[in-house]
Amino acid sequence: MNTSKFFNRLVICLMAIGFSINYSHGQMLKLENSESSLTVFGTSNVHGWKVDAATQQGAIRFNSLEACDIAHLSLTVLTESLKGVKPGMALTASETLKSDQYKYILFTLTEVKSVTKKSNGVFELKANGDLVIAGTKKSVPVSFDVTTTNNKVNLKGKTILKMTDFNLTPPEALMGTIKAKDDIMLKFDVRFTETTLL
Repeated sequence: MNTSKFFNRLVICLMAIGFSINYSHGQMLKLENSESSLTVFGTSNVHGWKVDAATQQGAIRFNSLEACDIAHLSLTVLTESLKGVKPGMALTASETLKSDQYKYILFTLTEVKSVTKKSNGVFELKANGDLVIAGTKKSVPVSFDVTTTNNKVNLKGKTILKMTDFNLTPPEALMGTIKAKDDIMLKFDVRFTETTLL
């Protein structure tokens, strides 16, 4: 079995574990793809660009919802579902992210560094997590707000990344006259709802 196929199967297994592990220890909520958004923003020597994720999955579980004590958080994006507004951007993003070899982008929360209550049901978190892009895993810092209302949880935040940290080459277009810069911003606004898991 080649490396990319093994990695893709491993990601699928991790997704399954993320949805099932230790469910009895806390309420698990599932990401609602139709009510969620994840966008990657970048710049070039000519103009800015962005791509949106059309297909996301994820799960979050709390030790204590009232205290925003997160026991587990995982997010998965189908790489080929990233679609650009500008013509050709979807293809460029797909090639850069090696979507033919690595089908998923995977984030798993590893450490919550601080939780600040902003108001009733609204918290600000600073955390670290493992992000896997094109087969390369890196620990990244992320800040996000958590809002809990009517058995729903909303996460909204962003993080700054460098493509080269994940062994990705910033793409070029038009015979190299348009060159993307290394820095990208990942912004997310995702909603989770209660689910029943066996």
